[in-house]
Amino acid sequence: MRISRDADGLRFIAECTIEAGFVPEDVHCVRCGRRVDPLGKGRDLSLRCRYCGFRGKSFWSEADLHVYIAEQWNHLRMACSHPSVIMAARG
Repeated sequence: MRISRDADGLRFIAECTIEAGFVPEDVHCVRCGRRVDPLGKGRDLSLRCRYCGFRGKSFWSEADLHVYIAEQWNHLRMACSHPSVIMAARG
């Protein structure tokens, strides 16, 4: 079962299955739906859409960026273990 979470204009998408458990997949722009990659140029560390230009989140350091992404995946991981998601994944 595919699950997602929207935060700061970004959509974090993951797969939640009985066999594999929680599998993070991608981060997409909520505005245009395209994939968002972390961009790091000099002091500008951000999650920004290359297509529509939406700037989702900026960070002071690369460590902050990684912590933010890990926190968002953790929220989805918790949702994956929710009984309603487990029952839906079983079909």
